[in-house]
Amino acid sequence: MATIDRYYFRVCTDGALQRGVDVDALLRAAGIDPANLDMPGWRGDVTAMARLVAAIRATMDDEFMGYTAHAMPPGAFAFACEIALDAPDVAAALTRAARFYTLATRDIETRVEPGERVKIVARFADPGLDPTRYFSEFWLITWHRLACWLAGETVPMLAATFDYPRPRDYFEEFKYLFPCPHRFNAGERSIELDAHALAVPIRRTRADLAAMLARAPLDMMTIPASDTGLARRVRLLLAADPARDGDAVAHALGIGPDTLRRRLRGEGMALSAIRENVRRDAAMRQLSLTGQSVEAVAAALGYAEPRSFTRAFRQWTGMSPSEFRRGGA
Repeated sequence: MATIDRYYFRVCTDGALQRGVDVDALLRAAGIDPANLDMPGWRGDVTAMARLVAAIRATMDDEFMGYTAHAMPPGAFAFACEIALDAPDVAAALTRAARFYTLATRDIETRVEPGERVKIVARFADPGLDPTRYFSEFWLITWHRLACWLAGETVPMLAATFDYPRPRDYFEEFKYLFPCPHRFNAGERSIELDAHALAVPIRRTRADLAAMLARAPLDMMTIPASDTGLARRVRLLLAADPARDGDAVAHALGIGPDTLRRRLRGEGMALSAIRENVRRDAAMRQLSLTGQSVEAVAAALGYAEPRSFTRAFRQWTGMSPSEFRRGGA
């Protein structure tokens, strides 16, 4: 199960906090202990985040979670998806859904610009209502996930552009949410998707939509869109043995190393990124739940030297493994 850094659980509730909502009550309603957000290195699973987003939307009666001047009534996303399902291909579906939102609200302008790379641009009327940019990033990610869901497979994200500096507090997490080259301090907030991957018929039915909405927003938070994707199989292999190298992964899958890398790129993923995610989560579990030495944990995760593991762990969490084990002291 994918996990999410405590940073996102904290900023996720900022819109509700601005509106005077009891944030601790929201967290508890989602099955999250508010004290976890003050615990260095804590991560929650993606299902907990989905429950939290759902709790915020239900409490506020607002799909935009308090990050815009006007609320977006629950059911808007479902209606946008219904409109999208009638389109001839995925690119046209995204265009229809974006047009609906442009007509439904002036708080967010969402444009789908065609070309060899399909660009999705989001402009917020009052960015000051989202000072951490949580919702604007979530909004862009949602459009990518929607494209993946409609296509029935992972659509490669080719580029992402932002009109603010590179984030420092959460960049390690950010780069997994936007698995592509980034450009900061630019003039817009946008993502670019592979046009060929969007020029396919929609592979979802009304029954699929009903099932997705019943799980919402979980499906809009996960990659790959298909449970049969190669990236998921690679993740499972590495979760069982984080020290397994690329050649061993390819051999276990019955393909060559070059084919493995090429097919992962086609899913918008990279072996190195999957490995880092698996190692990070495994390291935190082992340091929290076992008495293994840092050296033993490093070796189990496939690091040749403990100092390499310590350097990577500091990048993930901002602290050394020993500091993490002491609770950030």
